[in-house]
Amino acid sequence: MAPERWVVRRRAGAMIGALAGITFASNSAAAADHFAGKTIRIVLGNGPASAYALYGQLAASHLGRFIPGTPKILVSYMPGAGGLNAVNYLSEIAPRDGTVISVPMQDLASQQVLGRNGVRYDAAKFSYIGRATANVPVHMVWHTTPIGSFDDLKSHAIITGAGGTAGTQVDLPRAQNALLGTKWKIITGYVDNTRIAMARGETQAAVNAATLFNNQLKPWLDERKVRVIVQYADFRHPSFPNVPTILEQADNGDAKAVFKFLVSLSTVGRAYAAPPGVPAGTMQVLRDAFQSMINDPAFKADAEKRGADLLPMSGEELEAYVADIVRTPAHIVRKTNEVIAPR
Repeated sequence: MAPERWVVRRRAGAMIGALAGITFASNSAAAADHFAGKTIRIVLGNGPASAYALYGQLAASHLGRFIPGTPKILVSYMPGAGGLNAVNYLSEIAPRDGTVISVPMQDLASQQVLGRNGVRYDAAKFSYIGRATANVPVHMVWHTTPIGSFDDLKSHAIITGAGGTAGTQVDLPRAQNALLGTKWKIITGYVDNTRIAMARGETQAAVNAATLFNNQLKPWLDERKVRVIVQYADFRHPSFPNVPTILEQADNGDAKAVFKFLVSLSTVGRAYAAPPGVPAGTMQVLRDAFQSMINDPAFKADAEKRGADLLPMSGEELEAYVADIVRTPAHIVRKTNEVIAPR
């Protein structure tokens, strides 16, 4: 087939799909017929006490009010392999009719690109409904350290605690040592007690979510017991508008690309996704319902009551972002694997 004819047919198919989606979404009666009497399951790959469950439970309480036909929404837990079991289920088995959605693991794209064992999905093919919030880690140092800015980390060796042997608490400091000349010393095995270890003087630094400084860790900031030095994201979290991101510290293109890849999970955050291949019209209904839920005063009040941060992103934006991460060049993936390797 000639390239010109292929392009014309592809554009025509896209226009037909878009028009079908518009027709379905605008016909509330058709949408109501589709969802009326049905139950939507929110499948979660983590336990009921996890942050993923918090956002799944929030959607279960509110999303149905904004879907024509007001379907019942239930939370279903499918733990295992750090959330991988649920994401594989969403890709391979879940029905493609809008009746199953998930709050997938935030590193679903980067884990795929890094070739994690057990990945049987293409993150770029999921049908993204929207993101409730980002999940931005920040690195803080105890007030007794000589660290006042990121550049000071290149002159002083600082001990930072980590729970496991991989992940943000380990990978980001290793990458900084390799690419930016910092002198982080990483001690693992603290599980969820990295900040307690820091307060006890066992370590000098810890990584925690930016949102914790709005409540749990706010006294430490107010009393100047800690200094937040850098954010592990590709944007500045609203809670720390004056703290640079790790991308801002990178001084060349490859380093920036490595850090963009490593912090992509922060931007994905707590998102809602449906399986691949959900019809465009059904997806438009779900995306419209998500936007209505996010802007709803009752939803916002409930989120605040439960301590759930809100920093939304549309499904269209999230879809494009994930596709970009999946397209990370091979040489950047190789470089990433090199700089996060144990030394």
